[in-house]
Amino acid sequence: MLTKYQLSTYSSEKSPADLKDCNLILLTRASKKELHQVCRSFDLDPLTFDYCSSPEEVSRYHPLISNALPGGHILVVYDFITEPEKIENQLTPAIMIFNQDTLIVCTDNSETCQRQLAEKKSQIIDFITGYILKCQQNLMNALLKYKPEIDRLDAAAQESFNNDELRTLTNLTRKLVFFEHTMNDQSETITAFIKNPLLETIHQKDLCFELDIQQRRLTKTIHIFRDLLDSISGLFTEMMNSSLNNLMKFLDSAGLVIATAALVSGFMGMNVGGLPWKNTQFGFWFTVTISVSLAIIIAIYLKRKSYR
Repeated sequence: MLTKYQLSTYSSEKSPADLKDCNLILLTRASKKELHQVCRSFDLDPLTFDYCSSPEEVSRYHPLISNALPGGHILVVYDFITEPEKIENQLTPAIMIFNQDTLIVCTDNSETCQRQLAEKKSQIIDFITGYILKCQQNLMNALLKYKPEIDRLDAAAQESFNNDELRTLTNLTRKLVFFEHTMNDQSETITAFIKNPLLETIHQKDLCFELDIQQRRLTKTIHIFRDLLDSISGLFTEMMNSSLNNLMKFLDSAGLVIATAALVSGFMGMNVGGLPWKNTQFGFWFTVTISVSLAIIIAIYLKRKSYR
């Protein structure tokens, strides 16, 4: 029963007994000393919280071996913090260790947990399911904020592109890569969690159904956004290739036109006998006229053949 709880305002004077008197312990941006104290008090693996602030933490759900928490389980899902700029700091793990009597929550986002506390759930398992739903909603809200940027990039890709748009595309792709890998892990975790025999009431089964639907919705949204970005990226690539091909065609055509004029002037510039107009005062202009005329003829021919 969640009749009393202890927030993470620990000091070094607190004893393990103080912690064991609580049935909800919330650890928010806890220090290593505080985390070590909780591990020692509840007979937890010292490595349990090593990745508590890292997006490299693995989402999972499995039984816990602890003499202090008989029948305990560990559940790791992900929450989203809007304040940091980097996706590595926005995606934050929520580590829950619980049995029927005690719940330990370790997260960098206390706001979600505090909102769930305000609902005053009487059962630990109800608190956990409601908390996961709020984390999923935070993730979905963050994802939906990326949609206008994707639409803008898609519109820009239809016309032109510049370095700013390419940087935006790269940044969005990076964010969705983190999201995709995180949600792939979490999908398996949610599937395992909703099979928990503690979720036995009709209300809890409804919450499980909602958890599953919300997780599938998250996964689908991420895959759609990733595919959209992949198509935009492919369009950018094709446009760059097309521009490069057009530039190469233009340079080749210009080189051919210039080479024709250079060939004629090269022949007329030979220091050998028998060249026409050698002793004529208009010989230079005759040569220039022939060179320019041939260049213009070849340029018109290449233009008609679309080699421009």
